[in-house]
Amino acid sequence: MKKLFGISVCMILCTLTALAQNNINTKAPLVITGSLIKTTSPIRNFKKSDAAIADIKVRDEDGIIGEKEEMEEIPELPRYNTRVFKGDASLQKEYPNLIKNTIQTSRSVTNNFNGIAYTNVTPADPSIAAGPNHIIQMVNGASGALFSIYNKSGVQLVAPTYLDNITGKGGLGDPIVLYDQLANRFVMTEFVNKNEVGSQGLSIAVSQTADPTGSWYIYFFSTGTIMPDYPKFSIWSNAYYAKTNDFDALNNYIGSSIYAFDRNKMLAGNQTATVQVFSTGMGYRDYSMMPVLLQGSTLPPVNTGGLFAYLQEAEWTGAIEDSIGLLEMKADFANAANSGFINRSSLLATTYKSMICGASRAQCINQPGTTVKLEALDQRIMNQPVYRNFGSYEGIVFCNAVDNGINVSGIRWYEMIKTTGNWSIRQQSTYSPDNTHRFMPGIGYDSKGNIGLAYNVSDASVYPGIRYTGRKQCDVINSMTYAENSLADGTAANLNSRFGDYSQLVCDPDGLTFWFTAMYNATSQWSSKIASFTLDTCVAVCNAPTAPVSSNLTISSATISWTGAGNGLNYAVEYKAASSATWIKATDSTTAVTLNLTGLAAGTIYDWHVKTNCQGGSSTYLAAQFTTTPSVACNQPTGLNATSITNTGATLSWTAVVGAVKYAIDYKKSTVTTWTSASTGQTTLTKALTGLVAGTVYDWRVKTICSTSAGSSLYSTAQFTTVPVCPDQLESNNTLAAAKTIPTGVDVLAQIASSTDLDFYAFSNSASQNNIRVTLTNLPANYDLKLYNPAGTLLLTSANTGTTSETINYNTTAVGIYKVQVYGVSKVYNNTKCYTLKAQIGSATFAPEIYKAEITDNLLHVYPTLATQNVMLSFSENYSTNVNLYIENQTGAIMFRKTIPVIEGINKYQVDVSRFASGVYFIKLISNGGVKMQKIVVVKP
Repeated sequence: MKKLFGISVCMILCTLTALAQNNINTKAPLVITGSLIKTTSPIRNFKKSDAAIADIKVRDEDGIIGEKEEMEEIPELPRYNTRVFKGDASLQKEYPNLIKNTIQTSRSVTNNFNGIAYTNVTPADPSIAAGPNHIIQMVNGASGALFSIYNKSGVQLVAPTYLDNITGKGGLGDPIVLYDQLANRFVMTEFVNKNEVGSQGLSIAVSQTADPTGSWYIYFFSTGTIMPDYPKFSIWSNAYYAKTNDFDALNNYIGSSIYAFDRNKMLAGNQTATVQVFSTGMGYRDYSMMPVLLQGSTLPPVNTGGLFAYLQEAEWTGAIEDSIGLLEMKADFANAANSGFINRSSLLATTYKSMICGASRAQCINQPGTTVKLEALDQRIMNQPVYRNFGSYEGIVFCNAVDNGINVSGIRWYEMIKTTGNWSIRQQSTYSPDNTHRFMPGIGYDSKGNIGLAYNVSDASVYPGIRYTGRKQCDVINSMTYAENSLADGTAANLNSRFGDYSQLVCDPDGLTFWFTAMYNATSQWSSKIASFTLDTCVAVCNAPTAPVSSNLTISSATISWTGAGNGLNYAVEYKAASSATWIKATDSTTAVTLNLTGLAAGTIYDWHVKTNCQGGSSTYLAAQFTTTPSVACNQPTGLNATSITNTGATLSWTAVVGAVKYAIDYKKSTVTTWTSASTGQTTLTKALTGLVAGTVYDWRVKTICSTSAGSSLYSTAQFTTVPVCPDQLESNNTLAAAKTIPTGVDVLAQIASSTDLDFYAFSNSASQNNIRVTLTNLPANYDLKLYNPAGTLLLTSANTGTTSETINYNTTAVGIYKVQVYGVSKVYNNTKCYTLKAQIGSATFAPEIYKAEITDNLLHVYPTLATQNVMLSFSENYSTNVNLYIENQTGAIMFRKTIPVIEGINKYQVDVSRFASGVYFIKLISNGGVKMQKIVVVKP
């Protein structure tokens, strides 16, 4: 068992147990006290001779020296081998630069200058932070993370400097720089080089003031022998939060961790600052996770913990649908026992395919004039999700690279919002306007709720470059409404497929300007760019609804509807009689575009109007009229019908009568004259009768009771006959040889009249309709079915228990006389009620059912039967086909299902049970030949 920070990996992974139940984690976190290494002198005065540590080459064109680039990957995620990707339903269909008469918007690129130049390593992994007066950019260099500081005009104030030159802790790179707007400070981070530091861990530098060219507090947090790879950080009101993917000394991925650093102490330079660490496990969801950055100066309305966004693709879990979600970590630095995390939201998302092109690390991005294909780095949320509190709602945006359905990388982006209650998805879309690959994206909010999206581009005719788009808060949802614009056009191909692992888009503290840093190619090696742009502010115009419609008019009600305004939050509706001056409020905040009005007066003209409520105000009213129908005579009911007729009961129904208040229903045997009242005040349109006599003709009648002034209608009458107690007309048929022939497609009623009564039936299929389905319904007891072939050999036994229906499907090409047996399980019977049997044949195959079969060791072997990670199935099939694999727990709940292809003869198949809790499970293999089943026991270390 590997150790994480000196304790068992299993011990830390167990803290995740509560996630599945959406409960707060009750395990105490691992607490590490950081080392306050020093307080630096002002780095504006830094000279290379002042370096606290010598430069050691730790990176080159292949990444970290001595490590494979696959180190930053968990084992290959599942591809689309168990379900067919049917296309991205959220793919944006219309784009401003490709269609006419669409939303046209201006934009302003306010800055565009070169960042840190090529450092002889790959990837650069550029990160950016924007303060009131300064820009900090960080990239990977040969000796770890490099940073450079600029003013807002692009003038370099501090030349590129290795972070470890001022921290004194040998750096390994993967830099992240952030601006803490709540404290007006900057934060720079990288993970360390164990060979120099003597321990794995994270270096964090916090500026003492708002001037990043001044002095910094330097902290180091040790992670022991565990390498905290791909560290990503975020700012929150109560902590600095982070997430890493963890590798042991043998470069094995052992899970992901989330961190809460004591922000208050680090801002004060307190040497007792600690970090609290939870492991979130080894799932693909955990690997895809990214911390959410709080931007703006308005805090969340409640004291929430740090948020972490994640992906959960159905292909990874065997679920039916893809989803996204939020994990919340709350840290109590005074008492770690109160700290924990909770699975805050899990939301179904429109189907996406995060495995781009089917290539490892999505290495399929074309470039002109070369066979070198760049990596898109898929299957994870990109740096970095952003949170803002807009007052009337809270919002989060994040994005990741996906396959647009034709092996082209596009950008899937989401906006989640919360007004009250929990988070929901406001909009989601995939941006891919043409066959050019778009990858390495960054997304963010400005203070107006506008969304900026920037990314890299490349294809066979486009060199690696940088572009951006965006949308205003008031634009039609699920669309980027700005025409795509270039920040840097590439002029050469990159000669290394490892183009990068992330870029970064942030918003300036002014709340209006987006800053983006990314790589592009002016030569065969990457260059970096720093650029800023703004989006337009929504004009304070709230569009009124259009197209009013009045329908479903009655003497006392009407349905009104309208076409909604694209920028509306909800609608307010009022109505009144045309002769009145007083409006009646129907609703002031409906999100629907249709409304039912009731309690109206007959034959009256009504005015109604509706207006749009927007973020900043309301529109003018859209007005219309309707007239209710005049009062009419109280009409008789029509459409009388009797359904669900049994031996002792029936359900009566009729058509609604305009103006009806209620209905009166009577019934009697047709041979008598006295009526029995079933109801004198029925308000629904159905009435169930019980306690009837089998095989008897019944009369029934219903009349309408209208308002006091309209009175009641005449009765409408009808008849029905109850089902007789069925005689066992096909006896004797107690043996296979004595099976009675029945027609196909026709219900056959019969009884099992005693414990020794066995019912056998025979029917034929044909060459054109050879597939067979046999159903058994209306069961008075626990009855089952057996199907025999023309030779008299038992083929299948139905699977249900109790008195639910039984079904056997047998898809075959063999033609002949088949026989079916109906029998009582454990010799149960009922000599007063009949069952219904139907044999059907068809040319198309019937859907498979789950069948019972004897459990024998020679049909299915499972080893080991005492499992922790994987179990191997070994079984034999008579021919090549598909079989259904199920894993059930002891209560019969299906924990896993999958359809697998098999061949004739011996088959072997491995199943991963590592995610199952300890306990007993049953493995079932189901085919037309029956069920093979074995028991296993899962034991967690």
